Amino acid sequence: MATETLIIVVGGDYLAYEICREILKTAGQRVALVWKHEEERAANLLAQTVARFRAEFPHTFAHYALDPAESASLREAGLDPVGAHADQPNYCIVAVSQDDRLNLRVALIARDINERTRVTIRQFNPVLGHKIQEGLKYNCTAISPAAHAAATYAASAVDPSCFYALPFPTLETLVAKAVHRHDHHGNENGDRDREHDGSGSLFGFCERDAEQFGIDGLDVIAAEAHLRARIVAIDGRPPYVCYGDEDHADGETLATPIPAKARVCVFGPIANIKRTWPASERRRETSWRSRMGESWRDLRVAARRTEPILRTVFGVAVVLYLAFSIYFAIALRLNPIAALYFVMATMTTVGYGDITPCLTPCTQPYSAAQGVSLLVAMTTMLAGVTIFAVFTATVTSALNAATLRRTRGLRRIHRSGHVIVCGAGNVGSLVIDYLRELGEDVVVVERNPDAILIELARDRKIDLLTGDATNDETIAYCSPERAKALVGVTNSDTANLEVALGARTRTREHARSDMHVVLRIDDLAFGASIKRHFGIASFSTTELTAPTIAGLARFESTRGRFAIFADRSFARVFQLAERFQGAENSPPPAPPERPGYKVRWIPLYVWREQGAGKGVAVPVHKFDQDVRPGDRLLFMVPLDQFSDANT
Repeated sequence: MATETLIIVVGGDYLAYEICREILKTAGQRVALVWKHEEERAANLLAQTVARFRAEFPHTFAHYALDPAESASLREAGLDPVGAHADQPNYCIVAVSQDDRLNLRVALIARDINERTRVTIRQFNPVLGHKIQEGLKYNCTAISPAAHAAATYAASAVDPSCFYALPFPTLETLVAKAVHRHDHHGNENGDRDREHDGSGSLFGFCERDAEQFGIDGLDVIAAEAHLRARIVAIDGRPPYVCYGDEDHADGETLATPIPAKARVCVFGPIANIKRTWPASERRRETSWRSRMGESWRDLRVAARRTEPILRTVFGVAVVLYLAFSIYFAIALRLNPIAALYFVMATMTTVGYGDITPCLTPCTQPYSAAQGVSLLVAMTTMLAGVTIFAVFTATVTSALNAATLRRTRGLRRIHRSGHVIVCGAGNVGSLVIDYLRELGEDVVVVERNPDAILIELARDRKIDLLTGDATNDETIAYCSPERAKALVGVTNSDTANLEVALGARTRTREHARSDMHVVLRIDDLAFGASIKRHFGIASFSTTELTAPTIAGLARFESTRGRFAIFADRSFARVFQLAERFQGAENSPPPAPPERPGYKVRWIPLYVWREQGAGKGVAVPVHKFDQDVRPGDRLLFMVPLDQFSDANT
């Protein structure tokens, strides 16, 4: 008999609304949205959203304009203590407001009412989220939308065909990454260990024609060996599928050579897949003449920007040097070269003594001409000390300024094939970490860089420009015409668009094709308009995260939900999941409302521990042969098997 689930969603932004919509798409679940807005515009948006949901899902959606931090509000939404009535549903709290403390408070109140309530909470800090998860002990998942979305932004920057990415194993990798960033950013040995121990690898789904992967004419086994990744499906047909613990391989698909125009979905380490991106699409190198020209222009700009007082002192020094040299050439009867040498030795107070204006013993009276020469020599010394003091102070200041510019300031970046990241907040900082792990040269533009970012620049692990990314001059310094990609992940949708348009204009000025751009656009409607009018695709943190959180509301193993071959007639929606294989080594379980059902699923990879906290990702094709107890199994579940037509 089917068991109903009541999911109480707490939040009042786009993410909360999309989570409600994703949950309501699945049969057997009711959604109660608990939230109220004081601000008029937000309240109007909430009212419009609630009206749409009530019209579309009249029997499974309800809204309660109450304070979610009150126990009575959750009770009114339907959360009852254990055993309150016989036909009690399963309960889940999804707390996704923008206030981490409120989310935690709601979760604790829900557990106080019913200790069996499943909890899914939004926490911006993945380390704190992991601690909360451990503290609540069971049936609880904390997720950071920023950390979840950053993987896709980074993977798409190096492989434009990637539409969804994640670190694997997911939770452990995210926590380790955050801890490493905050506690060990200055440890170079730690960076090297992390890059080579096999942990923290970024995995992604990429979709292209077979010829673009370079696997046309190969069978599936040979193609996977060439890619060093798993082939998920070819023209909508997965070569490997499991029904519960039974393996059902598609023999025809496995044996047939892959046609050049066949649409192929591949999953695996992005470091492997990105190497197959067609070479013609990569950014071209710039000639040495072009670089020399840019360096000369930079030198002229630097000369124009020197301090006026320095130019004045330099001019006075040259005039005095020539004047003193002429005087001593006449007064001491020196040739011009000797006069220049003597004046330089005097002005720098070196004073070798080989040439001197003191031509008679000190006890003898001087002639008027000798006296004047001595006075001029002393004047030369004083002028030299003053001038060189100014020069010394100026050079010291310039060196300090150069060091500051090297770590934080605006200067031209002389690189090719680099990735420009605009914005280094919660999302941007993780994107930077992922790109560095993939071996990419990273140029970061951030108005207010934190101490960790400055330390990375000081260690020459990134190039940091402190400035406004929406300023065309700032983007020009990043050399976008030679860059591999630009990632706009600031907190402003319009700023990200402005950055992309500025970079596109710069590349067109240099007669280059439009550079690859990855944008963070949280407003889904705005993102659709940008694609329609400017031809720039974008990813939304809400779009990437909402399906995952909706899945986590019921199954803590959920790692994502997305469609493959979305623009084709054979498009299918899958849920990505990760589970630990215990001693019984059982296959993925059936949902609570369909006990005994053999779930159809596609095996992808397992994470196999090798001791000392290290492990390796192993591709899997068959459950019985490839999956062992103790593995962390990553797999896909087609959701069409749970549709009303198939129940």
